[in-house]
Amino acid sequence: MKRAAILAIRILLGGLFLAAGLSKVGAPLQTLATVYSYQIVLPDWLANTIAHTLPWMEILLGLGLIAGLWLPVTVGWTAATLAVFTALTAQAWWRELPIDCGCIDLSAIHPALAALTTPGGATMRNLVLLVLCGVLLRWSREHCAK
Repeated sequence: MKRAAILAIRILLGGLFLAAGLSKVGAPLQTLATVYSYQIVLPDWLANTIAHTLPWMEILLGLGLIAGLWLPVTVGWTAATLAVFTALTAQAWWRELPIDCGCIDLSAIHPALAALTTPGGATMRNLVLLVLCGVLLRWSREHCAK
């Protein structure tokens, strides 16, 4: 039962990260515009670096989760990335910035899912994903120890 749950969580998290990375990898200027929309003071070189490297990091994390490669490390990096995303979306929500989180377009699946790309929706979604990372980390360590 736990093995099936671990696999399901890995596929869910990995699929989300893979889809998010693939949706950004061919559009660095759009990703850069999203970075600037959070209205965090960043030097241009750092914003450009984020716009060009974030998609590849998301793709690698997604593939690592799906494949189960170096799971404790991959889950740790995924959780750290989600923590940063959560802090960014929470500050945008707090400041009432009218932005899209820059994740994936969930409205293509169902129009009601568009709410998950608003700052408030993305913050809540990311908190749930962080909990799943914690569950995955704990269960995968238990599984590796046996």
